[in-house]
Amino acid sequence: MADKHGRPIRSSKGFNWYWRLLATGFAFSSFGLGGLLLAITIFPAMMIILRDRAKRRKYAQFVICRGFRLFTWMLDVTGVAVAQTENIERLRSARGALIIANHPTLLDVVMILAQMDRCQCVVKHELFRNPFMAGVVSAAGFIRNNDDPKNLISQARDHLATGACILIFPEGTRTPSRRKLGQLQRGVANIAIETQVDLIPVVVHCNHDTLKKGVPWYRIPPSKIRFRLVVDAPLSFGDIADPTLSRAKQARLLTRIIKDYYLDRLTHDFAGNRT
Repeated sequence: MADKHGRPIRSSKGFNWYWRLLATGFAFSSFGLGGLLLAITIFPAMMIILRDRAKRRKYAQFVICRGFRLFTWMLDVTGVAVAQTENIERLRSARGALIIANHPTLLDVVMILAQMDRCQCVVKHELFRNPFMAGVVSAAGFIRNNDDPKNLISQARDHLATGACILIFPEGTRTPSRRKLGQLQRGVANIAIETQVDLIPVVVHCNHDTLKKGVPWYRIPPSKIRFRLVVDAPLSFGDIADPTLSRAKQARLLTRIIKDYYLDRLTHDFAGNRT
């Protein structure tokens, strides 16, 4: 904002802003320490008690989803962030589907998984070297995205065949600041072509342009972060694919369809202009 002479107006920071700054710092610290605590207590115990690897991963994912639910409750009661949902039962009842979502903030995966009992995720390979998160993503058997398309598709096919759902962000990373959608990668399209499963779109709306890549946690928005997670009807692979095309052209077509879908659903989303 600016005054009548074009000079920027400094907004005053009251008690609520300083409280949310303190609560945000506490939340990030709790998140990291919570992940480390799970990695040195519950997950090793599971290794001893549950010898079946698939069953152990399911329980680990359940623990993670419940942990995220507790974390989001804490964000809400402290005034940091809250999420509203629409048609969330579509996620909870899904089996063997790809769950895709736009990725406006750092908290998207937490907000989505907090609504579920278990789910597979495609995560960046750097997380497997993060001292706070490595134990968590390893115990859950999350799919490591190490820029090897064949490995990614192979792992996804195996998990989908067991009826598991896989959460993946088509952008591959967070949406750039002040944009509605980043450049889409072809990982989702390649997995869909290989497995021919349906896609369940989750549209993530956020009222602030915050928690972007490279933005420090202490640069908090002027008010509570409000997410709205809208789960749309599944996109049938048969309806959006064209088997007469070559594999590469099919991947480009599916990626363009997903991009147009999200741009249309985010038409009235002006989060990038609010903070």
